[in-house]
Order: sequence, then structure tokens, then C-alpha cells
Amino acid sequence: MKIRIEREDGVFEYERRPMRRARFRALCAIAIAAIYAGALITVAALCGVPGLVTMLLFTMLVGLGISGTLM
Repeated sequence: MKIRIEREDGVFEYERRPMRRARFRALCAIAIAAIYAGALITVAALCGVPGLVTMLLFTMLVGLGISGTLM
């Protein structure tokens, strides 16, 4: 990856290797887990137990669909 910024008084260039694929996927997994946890806490706070049960059932159905067990 190469970054080049040109200004009136000079040029700034910076070059580095891109992030490894495994590290990028790990960071994405952490971000998804944090987003899901925030959504779960929000639904539990706003809807109570019925919302929490619905969210957990939806999570199980999505998990089964991704793993191929449901189809």
C-alpha cells in the first residue's frame, strides 16, 4: 500500500505492506461480536425478556442456516 500526498511545500510518501488476511478476519470477527453484544444489550433493555428470547432464537436460526444444518 502506498500513500502519496502532494502539497505546495513538498511531497509526503509512505509505503507499507497490507494487513495479513488472518489478522483482518480476526479484527472483523471481534467487531461483529461487539456489534452483536451491543444489539443484544439494547434489545434486552428496551424489550425485556420477550425481546431477548426472540433475539436468541433468531441467532440460533441464523447459526443453523450458516452451518447448513437447517437446509
